[in-house]
Amino acid sequence: MDSILQVVDRMEKDMSAIKILTSNSGQNRYIKPTKKLIDNAITISKERDDAEMLANSYYSLGNYYFFNAQLDSASIYLNKSLTYIPKDKFPFVRSGILATKGGIASQKDAVSQSIVYTMQAREILDKIDTTALSEAEKTKQKGQNFVLANSLANLYNKIEDFETSLVYYNIANEAALAMGDTRAAGVITSNKGNLLLKMSREKDALEAFKEGKALKLKGGASPISVAFSDLNIGTAFVKLNEDNKAMTSLNDALTTFEEKGYQSGIAETLPERGILYIKQGKYDLAIADCEKAKKLIDIIKVPDLMSKACECLYDAYKRNGNFEKALDNFELYTIARDSVINEKTIKRLTQIEMQYDFNKKQEEQEEILQKEKRLKRNILISLITLAIFSIVIILFLRKRMQYKNKLAMQTEALQQQKITELQQKNKLLAMNSMIEGQEAERLRIAKDLHDSLGGLLSTVKAHFTTIQNEIEQLSSLNLTEKTNNLIDEACIEVRRISHNMMPHALSLSGLEGAIEDLAAHLKEQGYGVTLELTNLPKGIEPTKEIMMYRLLQEIISNIRKHAEAKNILIQLVGHQQEINLLVEDDGKGFNFEEAVAKGGLGLKSIASRVAYLDGTIDWDTQPNNGTSLTINIPTI
Repeated sequence: MDSILQVVDRMEKDMSAIKILTSNSGQNRYIKPTKKLIDNAITISKERDDAEMLANSYYSLGNYYFFNAQLDSASIYLNKSLTYIPKDKFPFVRSGILATKGGIASQKDAVSQSIVYTMQAREILDKIDTTALSEAEKTKQKGQNFVLANSLANLYNKIEDFETSLVYYNIANEAALAMGDTRAAGVITSNKGNLLLKMSREKDALEAFKEGKALKLKGGASPISVAFSDLNIGTAFVKLNEDNKAMTSLNDALTTFEEKGYQSGIAETLPERGILYIKQGKYDLAIADCEKAKKLIDIIKVPDLMSKACECLYDAYKRNGNFEKALDNFELYTIARDSVINEKTIKRLTQIEMQYDFNKKQEEQEEILQKEKRLKRNILISLITLAIFSIVIILFLRKRMQYKNKLAMQTEALQQQKITELQQKNKLLAMNSMIEGQEAERLRIAKDLHDSLGGLLSTVKAHFTTIQNEIEQLSSLNLTEKTNNLIDEACIEVRRISHNMMPHALSLSGLEGAIEDLAAHLKEQGYGVTLELTNLPKGIEPTKEIMMYRLLQEIISNIRKHAEAKNILIQLVGHQQEINLLVEDDGKGFNFEEAVAKGGLGLKSIASRVAYLDGTIDWDTQPNNGTSLTINIPTI
């Protein structure tokens, strides 16, 4: 210890010096000479007046008193350590303090209280952000975690909550193996085996004992520790009625205990072998083992072992016909058993009493906290009420003055809304009338072109043909052919204009026939056209049919002008009082956002016609990827 103090004297008096002093105390299991190191750490911490240094030093002093069975002093210095720890700071120290508090509670048989402290310690470790830790700190966190898990397993075992205990033994075992500490994993697995034996799961217990022994050997455990594994294995074999294997394991354990002079191990093994000898009918050997065990147990004072040894002697003497000694040992067995029962009862009563005190303190603290909360809440409510009352008084007059203005504004806004709605209705009626007028005018012009001008042009051509036949000299001037061609072109143009203004197929065959006619014209112009018409409803309003036809005309016109497409898909599907129009082309496509920003007339015209029809429109296009246009139009 003096050499450590000399090293620290030459160091800077900072946290690293405190760590050397406190860690060496812990590594030496807080034996009495380590008190010098801890006192030195407290002196340095006080001189520096550093919260972290003081917290670590007093935590170390609390552990010193705990390991030296001075539990009240341990509690005092652990609580003092906590006073130097701010909220959410120094998680390793806070977790360690709670773990030691759990150990103190366990020593006092307040197992439930111990579980609470240990759970809180583990919760603190679980909340640590491991990404900010060094490798040494990560290892420390894992180590503390598996120690706490093992402690919880032992505590739950103590209160006979075996299933929960088993869960924590598994967690502790996995954590120890993850750290590469096979010796610790072996001890934990052996503890798990003892638990399984209590649960009457003898085969599982045997496997756990064997695994624990293998891990202990791999981790370089002491011969005594390995001998306890042999003892456990032998006990499991006894339960499974595998007497020969049980005898081998018990003999191995006893040999090691005798070689090392470990009296407690000998005293624990002999009654187990005595019970096995009774099963084999070797009563004299059983009596020899259990008498020897009784003498050893009388020295080490373990009532539970004395109960087992006397029970073994009672059974062996009775079977051997020595009823007097059998009766004597039965009396001793009864006394030892009652002592064990009384001890367990006292511990249980103490535990209940301490748990009651703990719960009572918790309730008192909770009540104090609730009173403080209620007081703060009442003060806050009073202040808020006063503030609200003041604000109400201040605002009352303003609200009163603003009320009429607000009411007037709302009335005006309501009137304006009604005016806007009327204007929109009028605009819609005007638009409808305009469109119907336009269509009527188109129909009249189309008829005039077809019936009047078309007829006139046909008559002119007939007269010209007659003149041509009469005057042969005109043919030599080559004017007749040119004039005929011009008249033919005029007739074709008149028919085209007339058809576009009011398609003949639309009036004869409705929307379906008009679209088929439109597709045929596109094919004549060299386009590959795929037309699909499915479930088109009958009896669509004539105005809506015309508008849908004009909409499709506008879309086709845009494709011809801009898309440079070769193939066009036109699909109309009627479904649930709605018509779905899909038009796709394999043209060059375009950037829709840019086209909208430029304000193209074609896009605007299509959008306005769709809006008039109360429909929806969706454009799917990218440069060099063609264009897909989906329009949904209600039929009612």
